[in-house]
Amino acid sequence: MNITKKFSLLIIILLGVYCSKESTKTDKVITIEDLLVKNNEISGWTYGGERWVANNISELTTYINGEAEVYQRYGFVDAAKQSYEGIIDNQNRQLHLTVYRLQSEDNALGVYEDPDLGLGSALPWENGAGIEAKYVRYGGLSQKLAFYREIYFVSLQMSYDTEESLSILKQFALNVDQKIK
Repeated sequence: MNITKKFSLLIIILLGVYCSKESTKTDKVITIEDLLVKNNEISGWTYGGERWVANNISELTTYINGEAEVYQRYGFVDAAKQSYEGIIDNQNRQLHLTVYRLQSEDNALGVYEDPDLGLGSALPWENGAGIEAKYVRYGGLSQKLAFYREIYFVSLQMSYDTEESLSILKQFALNVDQKIK
């Protein structure tokens, strides 16, 4: 056998070994619940209050009623919500995290930009979570932070509005964003 044939045979063998290893690899399946922040994963914030998972639009409608139509327009797949409790300004506060999976990144962007979600006056969070992120503060009463990355739209809400509470929302957002990446 000449050197060219030997080299070609070696390449074929190596490709066969590589391909067989690739085909036996299993990608870990990530569920929507895997993207939620775990209990006390952010120091001082533990599960408390509402928790649900919606695997179809009917279930989502049960949980969020009027807003479900927005997600249905953009190819809703599934969603999960978890509420957390922690202390800010010596008071027990509650934070709500909801992660939505859509059919495509364009759909996630569509939800992010949809005026029906009340984020029209939101400020951009430069170099924040996701591809784009923004937050809106409602005069010291509450605030909302949202971002999207890949096929996910993430919404965080708190019925309290200070710089510290905004910082907590941002920590949660960055945590979820890391799980999506």
